[in-house]
Amino acid sequence: MSPVVGGALLIAIVVILATITGAIIFGIADDEPPAPAARLQLEPGGSCQFELTHRGGDSLDGDRITVQGLTDPDALAGRRLTAEDAVPVTPDESTVRVVWNAPDANANHVLQTFDVDPSTTSGWACTSGSVLTSDASDHITVLRPGEDPIELSATSSLDALGSADVDVTGDGRSDVPYVTSGDVIAITNGTNDSTTLATSSDITGTVEGAKTRITAAAWNGNDPSVYFVNESHDAIYRVAPGESPTVVATPGDSAQAVLGPGDVDGDGDRELLFSDGSQHVRYVEPDGSIEKVENGGTVSSQGIGSGSIADFDDDGVDVVVTVDGSNDLKIVGEPSGEGKTTISSVDAAQAPVTVADVDGDGDSEAVYVFTSGHLKYVDDVYGSPTISFIKDGDGDRFGADNSTGVV
Repeated sequence: MSPVVGGALLIAIVVILATITGAIIFGIADDEPPAPAARLQLEPGGSCQFELTHRGGDSLDGDRITVQGLTDPDALAGRRLTAEDAVPVTPDESTVRVVWNAPDANANHVLQTFDVDPSTTSGWACTSGSVLTSDASDHITVLRPGEDPIELSATSSLDALGSADVDVTGDGRSDVPYVTSGDVIAITNGTNDSTTLATSSDITGTVEGAKTRITAAAWNGNDPSVYFVNESHDAIYRVAPGESPTVVATPGDSAQAVLGPGDVDGDGDRELLFSDGSQHVRYVEPDGSIEKVENGGTVSSQGIGSGSIADFDDDGVDVVVTVDGSNDLKIVGEPSGEGKTTISSVDAAQAPVTVADVDGDGDSEAVYVFTSGHLKYVDDVYGSPTISFIKDGDGDRFGADNSTGVV
């Protein structure tokens, strides 16, 4: 019996080994792990962004996910999504695909496909390099390098502008705040609808419109609001839709323009920056105290050389770009007053300046109104600065207003 059993076992072992060997040779045993089964949702989540939300099913390893149709296809990298986790994303195409990348690149799997309308987040405001100005008395102009400008209607002549950084009305669109010649605080957006937020009758004194700047922001725990000053320069106000203006601060050195929130002292909290009555940059701490930015003097003529807030070197501390008395750009605001960078020979109009990636290189440039009334930008502000005109798709220079400036 033993020789018979031994022979049978030997045959069985040979058959098993042959099967395994064949599977290895022909790739039968090289099965890919199954694609995860997860339910996702993509919907507008606020100004310039949608939210991709995990609604149930398997958890997702973000390092294995590519989301086609976003400005950042690797938006989930370094994350693990489980039920109810949400990630802000920015679509730039009408079709968005969530793709699971298997170890074998030939076995990728589309988990879900979404049809979206990127314009529902005011696509012009979400386009990298978009800036705003007013080259006529009755409308706001959206300038996008290499493309035709977009006109936004306004209810009256414009005296001052603010940047489209937040959704003030809660409709998922970025709102542009502005002051009319009738001293009215209003906002508009991609729908070209205008909403009045405040008039001079709502505050003490008159809404300031000349040589000023306003801002729309969510700061210090408050809802997205428009921040502005009165003509007597003794108060900074905040107003949101459906609310009455509220006094934010009453600076002893007065306030002429509101620049916006930023962390200029490196303490991890955002301060509200403004230009005082002498056009010097100061800021309001969240606790209400007011500090001065060293070397932060600006000037005013037709407009005010108030600045825009940026972090050019990604060190976590914001700086302010301003125009000084020599029509040069001056960057100030490093902690303890350190770091003042002057960029000369720019011949900048004494009007609000801004910061945007207008050349598409992934870094921010300082954008200003040239004294001729055209827009220029400075690239590599901390290295070897170069100065260029901003042009449209036909190669023509963009015009801008020397009083409202650029935001």
